Amino acid sequence: SNPPKANQPTPPQDDPPSTVYASYVSHDIKYNGAFEDSMMAVVLDESSSTPKRKGISPESTSPESLPVVNEEDLPLPLSDPRRKFTSPIPGVLLTHPGGYFEGGPGLDPEIDTFVEDFVERNAGISPTSSAAVLRSAVQQEVDQNMETLKERMEARRKAHERNEQIDKELKIMTDQHAMEMKINRKLAEER
Repeated sequence: SNPPKANQPTPPQDDPPSTVYASYVSHDIKYNGAFEDSMMAVVLDESSSTPKRKGISPESTSPESLPVVNEEDLPLPLSDPRRKFTSPIPGVLLTHPGGYFEGGPGLDPEIDTFVEDFVERNAGISPTSSAAVLRSAVQQEVDQNMETLKERMEARRKAHERNEQIDKELKIMTDQHAMEMKINRKLAEER
């Protein structure tokens, strides 16, 4: 194409790429039982014989190379090939550095209140604390959140087991009821 001539407006450029941040929080993502079950399996099966996919570190990644993930496609299966980056949960890869476990980029730092919330939750910590103190406090919170996650996933596993037991009992009762109805019909026919 010809370059613009002096005193002429610059022709419109393509729209800039969409933001590399999410405009939603993970709580906005629709519930998906299969995704939750796969998370449960990964979180509770630390000694799994299945090799866990290794993630890459984000330092060598340009924002342009990150995948576009639409909110309506979330959550992405844990096996999705767009999941490449390490996360605090062994066996769970992220689609974006610092992104959501469900997939997609993380929240825009302009609207993310993590730092303020973290400082508020951790008396004695401030944004001016030493790097070592901040790292230690963050690791402690990650460890606490991992424990909470394991407890919730264990409760989910127990609920699954209880539901399976109820389903078995319900099938037995349904079969028994069908048999009783069949016997009652035969008796009624014989009268």
